[in-house]
Amino acid sequence: MAGTDSSIQIRAANRRDIPAIVEVASSSVDEDEDVGFGTVRSDSLFTDVNRLSAAWREPNNVRAEEVLVAELQGRIVGCVTVEDRGEVLELVNIDVARERQGHGIGTRMVRLIEERARKAAKHAVTLGTSRNAAGVAWKSLPWWLSRGYHITGEEENDWTRLIGPGTREIRMEKRIPSKIEVHLRDVAETDLPIFFDFQRDAAANYMAAFTARDPTDKDAFAAHWNRILHDDGVVVKTIVSDGHVVGSVAKFVDKEFGKPEVTYWIGKEYWGMGLATSALTWFLRYVTIRPIYGRAAKDNVASIRVLEKCGFWMLGQSKGFANARGEVVEEVILELSDPSAN
Repeated sequence: MAGTDSSIQIRAANRRDIPAIVEVASSSVDEDEDVGFGTVRSDSLFTDVNRLSAAWREPNNVRAEEVLVAELQGRIVGCVTVEDRGEVLELVNIDVARERQGHGIGTRMVRLIEERARKAAKHAVTLGTSRNAAGVAWKSLPWWLSRGYHITGEEENDWTRLIGPGTREIRMEKRIPSKIEVHLRDVAETDLPIFFDFQRDAAANYMAAFTARDPTDKDAFAAHWNRILHDDGVVVKTIVSDGHVVGSVAKFVDKEFGKPEVTYWIGKEYWGMGLATSALTWFLRYVTIRPIYGRAAKDNVASIRVLEKCGFWMLGQSKGFANARGEVVEEVILELSDPSAN
């Protein structure tokens, strides 16, 4: 099970962060790669400490933009700026330190902006990327498309004229539903590499506590899932939200106690969005055996709360060796009973 993220913190920036923000913005792309696509470095506030300091407005604004940073182990590794434009939130700019790219930091920041838009009842998150004079789109375009953003048009404007003649801005938008929708489906072969990536995350393993001996062992992972998918006593579903595989949920029979239990795993980048509660709620309408049980490390407050929201109540406690922590850990046991038994 998964709880709140204990490794990457996304927070409001402050003036002390300015040097780190500039370092991230300056290192996010190779200068030669950006030519013809983005604001010339000499014109960008975010690549110069003095200019950014002069433009800074407390608590964390530059012009009309709010500045947020992603922090990992005390170090700034990402920055995103957002502007409230009435019915939409405009994601103005996003940077991730070059050496940290490909680790889901950008995705986490975008998810936070989308959640903020949802909570503020905005209709959409909008943004712009660019197409150079030769008609080639900036390399981030497929990434945005894969995350549910679609092109709404192209234009020349003051920003593109700063970049150079013939450059166009590609305007993109993602509609934000008023509430998160999830659905469950059978596990597909193509889901397994995604599940493996989820499993390898160190923070998720620590929170779950009772995990595989070696979460990075791909052969052991494949063997484990082969057993699951061919075990008639296991019911397992893939959790999908907004077109993305976000995790899995399952019912199995505990070998030691011989009782049915539920378990779930949500990818770390999707934590804090209510997906686990929604998925487990739907799953328990499909799996109707009662009583059914759930377990969580005693300090995994978020997972315990998910179970409680789904009607489980605290039954007792036990202890067990947690592979992810290398020590004996206290766990709580919860039960969901047949309502007619109460």
